[in-house]
Amino acid sequence: MSKSTCTVTINGKAIKANVGDTLIDAGLGGRLVIPHDCCSGQCETCRVRVLSGQIDDMGTREKDTVLGCLSVLEGDAEIAYDPVPLVKTTKGTVESIQPIKDGYLDVRVMTARPVPWLPGQYLRATFAGYPPRDYSPTTPLNLDAEENVLVFHIKVYPDSIVSSKLGKEIAKGHAVKLRGPFGNAFLRRQQNPILLTSTGTGFAPIWSIAVAASLGQTGREIRIIAGSRTRDGIYMRDAVRWLQGRGIPITLTAGDGDDETVRKARPHELVGQLTPDHVVYSAGAPSHVDAMREIALGAGATFYADPFFVAEEESGLLALAGNLIRKASAPFTSASAG
Repeated sequence: MSKSTCTVTINGKAIKANVGDTLIDAGLGGRLVIPHDCCSGQCETCRVRVLSGQIDDMGTREKDTVLGCLSVLEGDAEIAYDPVPLVKTTKGTVESIQPIKDGYLDVRVMTARPVPWLPGQYLRATFAGYPPRDYSPTTPLNLDAEENVLVFHIKVYPDSIVSSKLGKEIAKGHAVKLRGPFGNAFLRRQQNPILLTSTGTGFAPIWSIAVAASLGQTGREIRIIAGSRTRDGIYMRDAVRWLQGRGIPITLTAGDGDDETVRKARPHELVGQLTPDHVVYSAGAPSHVDAMREIALGAGATFYADPFFVAEEESGLLALAGNLIRKASAPFTSASAG
């Protein structure tokens, strides 16, 4: 007769579970919350290390890690995950919305209390009256950080439900609810050489990691490849100057690059040789993240992913539904908004 129960040890705590439980469900059964968000295998928040035991990874294994939302227990096992700030909900208000470049905004939110997050994590932001969106808090491009102020780089999609309203219906004083942090692609305290790659506003988490690693992990080798579809999407010139001033090599790429200041290539085509010692962080378009995942894991490197699944380009019935929701929610919009 097959065994129906087992023991899973999570960060040193032994928990009784059922064979067939996902790792997240097993943890919850023992009142231990493995960090998670989407529970569909996209966000990577629940990636854990398998130390030993019987686990069906359901095709999610990367080196010694699996996704806790999909992987199931087949018997006794031991897993571990890195400690992260607790997921909480915090209220805030829009402090400012400033253009960085055409189509790209610097949005700052003043919070009622500090919001702990690790460089590379993301938050779920809900502007009052609008659907939630996931954004990565980041370091200001000119490093003018303020206490209890979160900075986001947001690309504006003209027909979107949320981003197209920033600076218009959503303005200074607009109420915001923030939940998080989420994500597994955060900076660890290591000395291995680090490669950071991004497309579009995926540069936001990559920039925060680069600054934290440069200032807090002295001597660590850092290299950055930041891409965009076109040269107009390269919005991070202030950051580039700061990085170059600290001797950190950064390569810019775009589909219409000139191969002098901006390479005409995709970021993953410029990676070069990787070793198993490398730690790779990639953020941005899922296609970019997938290409980098294949390269990094093929070299035996450690890989952390932050794919940006765009939820902005909504039209037709979805847009109409969004408008109806906003109209129904209008009384709850901040009185000072707009």
